[in-house]
Amino acid sequence: MVKKAVILAAGKGTRFLPYTKAYPKEMLAVIDKPALQLTVEELVESGIKDIMIVISPDKQGIANHFKRDDEYEAELRSKGKDKEADFVHEIGQLANISYGFQYVINGTGGAVMVAKEFVGDQPFAVLNGDDVMWCQDNPVTKQLVEAYNKTGKSVVGVQAVSRQAISKYATCKLTSSDGRLHGIDDIIEKPSPDQIYSLLAPLGRYVLTPDIFDVIEHHVPINRGEYFLTDALRYQAQNGGIYVYDFEGKRYDFGDKFGYLKAVTEYGTRHKEFGPDYIEFLKEYVKTL
Repeated sequence: MVKKAVILAAGKGTRFLPYTKAYPKEMLAVIDKPALQLTVEELVESGIKDIMIVISPDKQGIANHFKRDDEYEAELRSKGKDKEADFVHEIGQLANISYGFQYVINGTGGAVMVAKEFVGDQPFAVLNGDDVMWCQDNPVTKQLVEAYNKTGKSVVGVQAVSRQAISKYATCKLTSSDGRLHGIDDIIEKPSPDQIYSLLAPLGRYVLTPDIFDVIEHHVPINRGEYFLTDALRYQAQNGGIYVYDFEGKRYDFGDKFGYLKAVTEYGTRHKEFGPDYIEFLKEYVKTL
């Protein structure tokens, strides 16, 4: 059973400057929730409540958001603002959240290593903090957990991208297929055109076996001062095979400004309170362009 998860949220977010000079990109607002809260809610809806968020020392705002704040909650209730107080209470009760600090930004592999003691000898989910997933009835992490339960091996969440876009991600060499689940024996980060195996690209969701820590420590080369999680997955794929799962749902890249705009717009149209009004606003606005 997968009961623990690690969210990688230590990166500087240079693609989102100047905002990220002072604020974590993971805390970008999606209507009234930070993007990172949507990711935590995905995990809770997937049955995982023990979560470590890997952050850099300058991202204390993330910890402040998720901590209990009984004093503020009481203040809101004293003013008759029970709805707002409920929001504050719910955030503090969402999950059992701890924090690991990545003092040196040495890649996704280095970030995963921060969680070694937290994870122990259990399988665990890994989520990129700037990738927000939406799937109405079946959270993406839950889909990967179910795939892991079938295979007992590391599972990478993938979706098809264009041939032009695959060079920005990684490419997977398929060895078997069973619906959305595919066995692979190789994965190449940012492939050149002659290295492309398939157009299935990893998109920020994983369920990993605990031996990944040994792989990162002993079998992953340092590339420009960084350890890449993809290199560890490649070792696993080449030495026993792993799986990828073509997940249902939509991924929003919150490290990218246009990706963020698309996410806010689509979440706005789905909002229970003002979604229909927002759709009408968009229709009228488009007429003016």
